[in-house]
Amino acid sequence: MNAKKSKGLALALLLMGICLTMTARTADSTFVMPQHSIYGEVGGPCWGVSANWDARLKKDSPWGYQVGLGWAGRWDNSAGIHTHTMYYGLTTGVNYLIGKRKSRLELELGNHLRLISSKLAYASYLDVTGDISVQTKNKTQARDFLYMNIGYRHVSSHGFLFRCGLTPMVNITNGWTDSNDSYSKGAVFFAPYVSFGKAF
Repeated sequence: MNAKKSKGLALALLLMGICLTMTARTADSTFVMPQHSIYGEVGGPCWGVSANWDARLKKDSPWGYQVGLGWAGRWDNSAGIHTHTMYYGLTTGVNYLIGKRKSRLELELGNHLRLISSKLAYASYLDVTGDISVQTKNKTQARDFLYMNIGYRHVSSHGFLFRCGLTPMVNITNGWTDSNDSYSKGAVFFAPYVSFGKAF
């Protein structure tokens, strides 16, 4: 292949690359964010796993709202005391997306209502017979949290949804005891999150 043909081929490849890049950017810049999405999340306000539904006020609106149901569990066994704690949560929030393309900054303010169900089991010795008696105590508490999501949201052209970020949250109700840990009113927590789902 001579020099002229090589230069011509290189120029054609360069122009093709520029055209493809411009086409991709144009397609991305004209992307319209779908109105609805469903996704599963690990972490975030519920601390465990959750199923969520999110909607824009209209297609490509920066404003939207979210509803989710979550579950988490904690088990602890120390000094002969076994504690089994389950968390069930309802999350509602209002979010705002910053950006005009498929990848956007996501800010959300919301409320997380959590039901805390604890079961405490411990062994006690009977003085007369020396037998072991297992005692159990059940306790259910409801607590309320305010939270904020600060994260990244990406929606592909085919509707694949990916989210990740950090959730600061604060307990606005009475404190509670979980296993060997005690939490007070005003306690602040930080939880990372990652989500996968479908936008449509």
